[in-house]
Amino acid sequence: LRTPLASILGGVSILAETPAVVKDQRLASLAKGIRDEAMRLNNDIQNLLDAARITSQGLQSRRDWTDPTDLIDAAVERISRRYPNHEINLDVGRNLPLVHVDPVLVEQALGQIIANAAKFSPPASTIQIAAHTENQQLIISVIDKGVGLTTDEKARLAERFFRGQRHDGKISGSGLGMWIANTFIMSNGGILEALSPGEGQGTTIRIVFPISPHIDEDEAETQEG
Repeated sequence: LRTPLASILGGVSILAETPAVVKDQRLASLAKGIRDEAMRLNNDIQNLLDAARITSQGLQSRRDWTDPTDLIDAAVERISRRYPNHEINLDVGRNLPLVHVDPVLVEQALGQIIANAAKFSPPASTIQIAAHTENQQLIISVIDKGVGLTTDEKARLAERFFRGQRHDGKISGSGLGMWIANTFIMSNGGILEALSPGEGQGTTIRIVFPISPHIDEDEAETQEG
């Protein structure tokens, strides 16, 4: 599935930049539509692969001391390419402590949360990502100005295959994204929280990790030896 899809994405990206297509508004719109749908399909396939790994209990986090700023920057860069019309503002504190997590899983979870914020928000709206420490915890927040959450949706957001009834037929999705994000965060010792004043009032998704003393593992092994 991934191999032919990579060829489609590569081909249509080159096609979209050719002078003949750029000059023709109809062709440019068509090429953009193909690229956007191929990227969405690529994301859906990744979600299905992740779901299969989780279901088969093949998910194992490989933790390392990681700078949360690097995780945020990587997730933002990846999602910005998929949702170029959204402005993403960063409010990241200085000298954030290192966290002991699997950087691949956490970056993927954060990317899924940002993508959800973009998908359920008006096209030109702003998404804010904030990170700070509080009570020996690192808190990363993704704040949007979108459709918000009902009480039921807040309670069930991380359920597998859950999709709010008011979005059926209006916003595409598999109902796996937030479940996968929650699973990845929990596997790294974190907590995912959903906050919203109500419908049409935006959503805040918070990732909370405990802060533990940074131990240089190579140095610790040397001392033990």
